[in-house]
Amino acid sequence: GGEVITALLDTLMHDSNVNVRLATVDALRQFGDRPVVRRGVIEAMTRQESPMVQIALIDLAVDLHEKESIPSLRQLTQDRKINETVRERAQKGLAELE
Repeated sequence: GGEVITALLDTLMHDSNVNVRLATVDALRQFGDRPVVRRGVIEAMTRQESPMVQIALIDLAVDLHEKESIPSLRQLTQDRKINETVRERAQKGLAELE
């Protein structure tokens, strides 16, 4: 399982294809109980350029009730360069987690 997770997190961070990264978020969902996955999801959230991938990561963090994601979500809501839909979704996530 460990190598799979490492490969998935690596793909999430570095693959140039948005659809591949989206599929990776889906694949990581089944490992959501692993701390390394939760950390990776939180880290990727603020580093992704794709709004679709950011939204998928926000949804995953909220579904996992990951309180550690609150600072990253807050950062997303306050960043004016971030896509508005992403900011709204982050705001909604904060409301659910706080």
